[in-house]
Amino acid sequence: MGKAQPREIAVFIASPGDLAGERKVFKETIDSLNSGFADGAGVKFIPLGWEDVLAETGRRTQGVINQDVDRCDFFILALHRRWGQRASDSKYSSYTEEEYERALRRWKKTNSPEVVAFFKNVDAASLADPGRELKKVLAFRKKLENGKTTLFRSFNTETDFAQEIDKHLRAFARGEWKNLDQEKREVDLPKGEVSALTKANREGARRVKRAEMRLSSTKGRSKRNDKRALGAKADLTLVRAYQEELTLARAAVEAADAGRLQDATILFAKATEGTTDLSILALASEFFRQIGDVENASRLVRRQAAIAHDRTIAARHYMALLPEGWTASMQNQIVTHLLTTVPEEDADEFSSIFEEIWGGGRAESFMLELMVKHFSTEELTQFARFLGTAEGQSSLQKQQLVMQDVINFSASEVDRVWKKRHPTKRALDATTEPKQLSGEDTDKEK
Repeated sequence: MGKAQPREIAVFIASPGDLAGERKVFKETIDSLNSGFADGAGVKFIPLGWEDVLAETGRRTQGVINQDVDRCDFFILALHRRWGQRASDSKYSSYTEEEYERALRRWKKTNSPEVVAFFKNVDAASLADPGRELKKVLAFRKKLENGKTTLFRSFNTETDFAQEIDKHLRAFARGEWKNLDQEKREVDLPKGEVSALTKANREGARRVKRAEMRLSSTKGRSKRNDKRALGAKADLTLVRAYQEELTLARAAVEAADAGRLQDATILFAKATEGTTDLSILALASEFFRQIGDVENASRLVRRQAAIAHDRTIAARHYMALLPEGWTASMQNQIVTHLLTTVPEEDADEFSSIFEEIWGGGRAESFMLELMVKHFSTEELTQFARFLGTAEGQSSLQKQQLVMQDVINFSASEVDRVWKKRHPTKRALDATTEPKQLSGEDTDKEK
């Protein structure tokens, strides 16, 4: 009996022209899935988009494109800064919006296609002062956040986008789509820093009142009062600007606590646009880091470190991006190897010594000290930017594999050379099987 025909899954991507790289990555990701995962899963992904219509018809015909929207099983919307080409012959403000609304309308009637939106992160300066196109994108994202009908995600790089496409299409093909719908990014800002911001906000309000009173007291016609009035007016301008930064930051915290991440993102961007206040910068950088926007977080960390003259801030930022358990895993690799050189009867004591030296967070503290000692703020923030990408996270895991390969190779080569030089002697302890840190009784009958 011949092989069954694969189930075809048509995937449509809608996006404005500023995401040409992501559209290329979309095609490449589907090609990669079809050459591996899809064949084993008995499916075949069919990419759809306006480029295909252009190739077939020689022109961009929205009616033909809409036919693809109507037959797709999975609809992807990708947005960055631009809202899309103006739809002069449609009730919608852009063809991209028309394609999205058409897919959503069909989903509401038939539960197909599944619809997901991806937003490429935008720098904080642009968020604080967006142009006409970006304002439409931000308003649309807020609409999705409030409506809770369309799953949406953020990404930083083309590689991140490829990983998201890969993950979502695999889940859809396996029937595990609803599991992704449950994934929500929680934001938990440090309570101490939030309390400090609230206190600073109250003090800022009092400073504004005092500055207003000083300005009011200078009213008069004497030259002396004129000079005092100019000084009081300048002081009032400064304290009002600072109070506005504090108020925006406090509003951003409240929005984050309420799950309104789009509002919090814009408010933090505005609060940090020109501030030198370390508490505001610290909260904002932590917020951006927690929502996965490492690029904006790194910019703010670099400014914090420069103002405070403290590169420890940048080192902590880098370490916060390390996967949970990464340091412990590296420690375990080291101690597992070292245990192979210890007499069996001393293994438990050696393990307890190692725990006494490095346990209780001391390994992380030592690593932090080393990073501050050997790297500049710029180097640390660049490391963090890379670590925030899919490639960066992947490289960390590969570092562990490389380290294990080096350990294994070294042990086997030492054993080989030792046996060659001393064929009649006992093999080195370093070539025996590693003893794991399990706490089990290691005494064995001799």
